[in-house]
Order: sequence, then C-alpha cells, then structure tokens
Amino acid sequence: MTASDCKVDIDRVQEKIKGLDISETAKKEMLGSFKIRLDSFSNNILFFNEPFTPVSVTGTDCELNCKHCEKHYLEHMRNGSGGKLRATVVDLAKRGRSGVLLSGGSKLDGSVPTYELSDEIRQIKEDTHLKMSAHTGIITPGQALSLSTWLDMALVDCIGSDATISGILGLPNTVSDYENTLRFLTDAGIPIAPHIIAGLNNGALDGEFRAIKMVKKYDPDVVVIVVFIPTKNTAFSSASPPALEDIVFVIATARHEFPQTPLSLSCVRPGGRYRSQLDEYAILCGIDRIAVPSRSAYQLCTEIGLDIHEVDNMCCSYNVKLQEGIE
Repeated sequence: MTASDCKVDIDRVQEKIKGLDISETAKKEMLGSFKIRLDSFSNNILFFNEPFTPVSVTGTDCELNCKHCEKHYLEHMRNGSGGKLRATVVDLAKRGRSGVLLSGGSKLDGSVPTYELSDEIRQIKEDTHLKMSAHTGIITPGQALSLSTWLDMALVDCIGSDATISGILGLPNTVSDYENTLRFLTDAGIPIAPHIIAGLNNGALDGEFRAIKMVKKYDPDVVVIVVFIPTKNTAFSSASPPALEDIVFVIATARHEFPQTPLSLSCVRPGGRYRSQLDEYAILCGIDRIAVPSRSAYQLCTEIGLDIHEVDNMCCSYNVKLQEGIE
C-alpha cells in the first residue's frame, strides 16, 4: 500500500507540523520522514502498552555507576540475583507474561553478565516458554556465542561518541567496541534491536548520527529511539531533557536510513508535558510504533488518520507483524 492509498490526511499532517515550534529545516525533515513511513507502513501505528518486565541479574549492583543512572534504574527492576532468577521469571510466566527483559548492572568491561548464567537461563526458557530479551552491553565473540543458546532479542545501546563513552559511562572503550558487539551478535545469529540514546551526554546530542550510520551496516529487526531522562539523585539531575528539535533530527535521520525497518520510541523517555509533546513530534516524524504511549499520542493519531493497533504483553523491540493477529 502506498501513501496515496492511506486514510491519513496529509494536509492535516502538514498543518500540525507547520504549527510546531521548530525551525523550518526541521519541519521539512519531519514531513519528509513522515511520508517515508507512510510508503513503508501505510496508516498503521503500533502501540505497545505492556513492555516486558525487566529483571536484574545483578540486583542493584553495578561496577560502573554511570553518571546518567547511578544504579537508579536497577532499583526499579525485579531482583534476579543471588539465586532468585528462576523464581522471579517463573512468577512472571505464571502471571501470563509472554516474555522477560534480562538486564542488570555493568561489569568494568561494559558487559551485562547475563552470559554467565546461560545454562540456567536456557533451562528456564525451556520450562517457561517465555521470550528472552536482554541488554548486552559491550561483549566478546565468546559471550555472543553463549548468549545465542537462549537469547531471542539483543537490546544494544549504541553510542557514537568516544567522549560520551568515557565521560558519561566511564569506560575506556571506543565506538568501535559497540560496532564490534553488533557484529558479534549478528555473526552468532542473534536478532538485534539497536537502541539510539538521544541526549545521553547531559541532554545534548553527541554521536547519535554516527551511531545510526553504524547500525545501518547490520540488519536490525527494529531500531529503537531512547530519550535521555534527567534523573533525581544522579550527576545529571538538574539537566534538561534533549531539545525536541534535536529529537526530530535524530528520528528523521533514522527514518531516512531505515525506510522499511520498524522504528520504535522506547518506554525510556521523560514524563510529563515533555513526554506528551515528544510523542506528538515522534509520530509526525515517522515513528511507526510507541511503547506506553501518552494520551496525546492517541489523540494525534486519531486526528490525522493513523490506525492504532494496540499490542499487549510485548516489547516494542520485536518486529511484530499485523498479520500475527494484532488488533
């Protein structure tokens, strides 16, 4: 189906974009990327209302203690450390969950050590039949092979700036280590959902476009846009979230580079009025799926004629197809 076959009111889309408080250059990029998504995804947009529950294999422990997080996000995950992993995942299965996100604190080498538990996780997967996603961090070829025995989707934060890797994450690694991770995972046959983190450098863009170019060398199932959240009790608690115009250019660039690849707006993004505006900008910029959408996202889609398909009990990092029975 092409844009001309859709129910989307492109004139209304143009009116919405024209009224935004961004530069004319950004508006032009936004309209162009929206038209690309129409050609590839018609008037359909997927709303993922129930992301997978994150389970930390390290509890609240992290050897890096990155400036943007400082273990805060680990505190809000289910604790799967210290022998609790099986019971935690089985409990989620009993509650009717279709999958789980295995995560945790990083080691000093930048990896998230789910690979150390591969034998246990593989058995848990066989027993529960849950989909297994995981944050991988930076990994080696051997670790990728270990993950390949159970991992259904690798969620890889892709950083395109050596300065951000050093200054924010505190790692001695470089951008090439993130690219190598994508290559190792792909070579091991693991589907990848690269995450582009907009504004990780204290709310400012730094390497996001390089990261998008890096990801393009591979064949991601989904590309996910994450937006930096200024978080209380961290070094960046007083920072501002990224400028919405900056987000426009990141999403538009991703849409142009990945015209037929699903492009998701992650559940990890700031809240409040900013979130409502961000959702609207993302929709007008060519996003075709959103995790935990705001009310304004529903309203805008209705106004411009996008068909909302709600996806329950699923992570937005999976390339879910409409023909799989989503309504």
